[in-house]
Amino acid sequence: MAVVWVGFLALPLILLHTGHVEPWRRVAGSAGIIGFTLTYTWATFLMVDTRSADQPDLASPGWSALRGPALSRLVLLMVFTGLTTAATGWLAAYLFPFFCAFLLYISPLVPVLPGICLVMVAIGVLDAAILTWAPSPYARWMALGCCAGGVIIILSRLSMESSRRQAQADRHLAAATEREEISRDVHDILGHSLTLLTLKAEVAHRLLAHDPQAAERELAQVIELSRAALADVRTTVSRLRTPDLASQLASSRSAFAAADLTVAVSGSASSVPLPQRELVAWTLREATTNILRHARATRVSIQLAPGLVRVTDDGQGLGGAPMGNGLLGLHRRVEAAGGRLVLTSPAPASVATPDRGTAVAAGGRPGTCLEVRL
Repeated sequence: MAVVWVGFLALPLILLHTGHVEPWRRVAGSAGIIGFTLTYTWATFLMVDTRSADQPDLASPGWSALRGPALSRLVLLMVFTGLTTAATGWLAAYLFPFFCAFLLYISPLVPVLPGICLVMVAIGVLDAAILTWAPSPYARWMALGCCAGGVIIILSRLSMESSRRQAQADRHLAAATEREEISRDVHDILGHSLTLLTLKAEVAHRLLAHDPQAAERELAQVIELSRAALADVRTTVSRLRTPDLASQLASSRSAFAAADLTVAVSGSASSVPLPQRELVAWTLREATTNILRHARATRVSIQLAPGLVRVTDDGQGLGGAPMGNGLLGLHRRVEAAGGRLVLTSPAPASVATPDRGTAVAAGGRPGTCLEVRL
């Protein structure tokens, strides 16, 4: 695209060959303009072809090796500009915007902002010279128009730099978001899996003395769970796995049973619409982990319905404690899906049990209710 604009240099050539100009001026001016055009094209293709896509900044350290070649081409441009100026006078002003473009777009000689300041100073000096020594109104307006082209190039370069910085910021934000999502997934899987493994190991330890066969069964489950947890971590880090609601519901039942908690389930995994099951499974996993770790509950109620998952326990409640990393991560997931997460303690509803219908929290403990609506 930078080379396309050299077509404008045909205008001074036409003026040279159609006006009343001395032959030597016509020859020298034509040589200067053609030499400038070829050098500018050469410099443009060299710099663009060598430029790395990973280093979009024209002043990046990776460009330091190109400063020598860029300087030699700048010297050539100045030589041909001097030849054109000597032969044609004010027609050489047509070359000025190309100097601006070379310094601001193509060359690594100066960083962006110092280059813009340098071009602005050059525009001011050229404007003053034009207004003072221009031989005719035509030459004055022609040269001033070329200076205006330099201003447009400055504005374009500023816009390009702003877009580059915004794109860089977007890339950094996307990378940070992806790292946060992966860390959240790993936290959710490891937190749940390690909690369940600990419970199973404690049960096996208690059974080892008076029921070795039951302890052996629990240890076999520990091995299976550890293998599943390792597979979960691998697949989650590679972003290939989404949790399955039916499997998570079965895992939560098993975990609560291992911790001697009574659990009542209302609804089924199949009652939740397929697009919502992944998020409902994450919610159930986080609620299960928190209840097993912190609640000291005896009964748990799980309610599943289209657009709803509610997990209530009769434990000690939050006591004003803030959300941990797992709940904060779950809250972001729910918000990103357009849903709403409500964590209430004391629990607003009593906890259902399969044998007694509905019962209030034991001993008047407040309990906690985690509700997600989608």
